[in-house]
Amino acid sequence: MHVHLPKPLHGWREFAGEVGIIVVGIVIALGGEQAVEAVHQKAALRQAENAMVKELRDDDLPQAFTRTAIYHCYGDQLDGIEQAVTSGDRAKVLALAQAYRPVDRSWDEQAWQAAISSQVLAHAGSKRLLGWSQAYVMIPQLEQASRAEQDELPELRANISGEGRLSGPQQDRLYQVISRSRADNRRMTGHSLVLINYLDAQGLRLTSSQQAAVLTELRQTYGTCVHPVSSGQIDMNAQIGKQWH
Repeated sequence: MHVHLPKPLHGWREFAGEVGIIVVGIVIALGGEQAVEAVHQKAALRQAENAMVKELRDDDLPQAFTRTAIYHCYGDQLDGIEQAVTSGDRAKVLALAQAYRPVDRSWDEQAWQAAISSQVLAHAGSKRLLGWSQAYVMIPQLEQASRAEQDELPELRANISGEGRLSGPQQDRLYQVISRSRADNRRMTGHSLVLINYLDAQGLRLTSSQQAAVLTELRQTYGTCVHPVSSGQIDMNAQIGKQWH
């Protein structure tokens, strides 16, 4: 009986050639997958950055610009309340305190949180990641300062009912609340200026026409106390006066 053995390969050269074809195929397939993944990563990063640009430029930035422009308006109102407290005029203090209503806006960072959760910013590079993080680090601080400011308002209006002049203890308490309210106003303005500066470095800024529109609208509400601000540098003396100190 004859046993038919498998035919041997023609030689190592032919064997190496067949293996080489397989390896090349695998490399091409892996390279293709990596190329597709790179395209997807770039698209995801572009989408995330577009969302952050819209959130910062169209929402947070106008709010920061508004807040810096009306710094003196709130300062003037607090001056008026303090003068009324000094005079002991209970009714005037109550009226001015009720009229003091700093703007209450949400400071958004949903796009940033979504980008962090998806880890898409890992493909942005260290420089771009730093630029985004510098801008967004101010958002929680602005939100916290805004909440503190709003929480102070009931204290400004509380415990001033009664007749006749304000009592000494009532005046002392109101002086303390006014002092904290001044600090809140300075903090909100300072944080806003920092945000404007960081966004300017990212190339995100309001156009001249946008600034003019915001200022016109604010002056209709607040009057001549509204002043334009510059995002070129943070100079507390130049931007918001010596009261900062």
